[in-house]
Amino acid sequence: MNHLIVSVADEVATITINNPANGNRIDMAMIRELTQLFQAHSQDQSVKVIHLTGHGADFSNGRLVPPVNPDAPPKTALDVREQVTDPILGLYTAIRNAQIPVVASIAGAAHGLGCGLAVLCDITLASSAAKLSLPEMRTNLPPTLAISAVMHAVSFKALSHLIYTTDEIDAQTAYDMGMLSQVFPAETFEQDVAAYLAKLISRRRAALSAVKEYLNLGPRLDNETAARYASNLLSTVLSSK
Repeated sequence: MNHLIVSVADEVATITINNPANGNRIDMAMIRELTQLFQAHSQDQSVKVIHLTGHGADFSNGRLVPPVNPDAPPKTALDVREQVTDPILGLYTAIRNAQIPVVASIAGAAHGLGCGLAVLCDITLASSAAKLSLPEMRTNLPPTLAISAVMHAVSFKALSHLIYTTDEIDAQTAYDMGMLSQVFPAETFEQDVAAYLAKLISRRRAALSAVKEYLNLGPRLDNETAARYASNLLSTVLSSK
């Protein structure tokens, strides 16, 4: 079974997490494949938007952790970094560095890694039925990677609450916390997402790419440098018409 379904239509590359029997949980092979897909579609000049979604009721319930083999030697810190944390961070980087906007649409559950991926995307659309959480501390696992993915969008107080309590929150609460871009009624969610994507692809790719680049880099610059960088990007887009 292909756990990632890819389709390209109307200048939108849609990547669908397709592991519904496991709550659309994501294993390490899927993480590596997702990274390659984001990199490839980012460079495809015929694509203006990358859309990440889940098949069935859920977006993703997090990472699919393989069963522990009691006879295997314990992993070293380097093993964990090379086999788990570095690939996840590589996926985060591929989403951040994509040349074009990445849009996540959440119909149902987005927990753990699923929550981190959804919030990390440039635009996050959710059904009113969506639920989000960072539940790792229930097993005393500090969710530092997920924190690194969402801390740009959520205040310190709100993020601390999510991490320490592990509470599941509804879409409206997530929107109020800054984790979501827009919430649509569950009954019309698919149509609303399609209309939203259609609005984005009505823009020129160069303009979309410039906005993505500036939103990523501009806030990290001092005011004068940010203004000059904005001028350079705008001049480039205007001169390319």
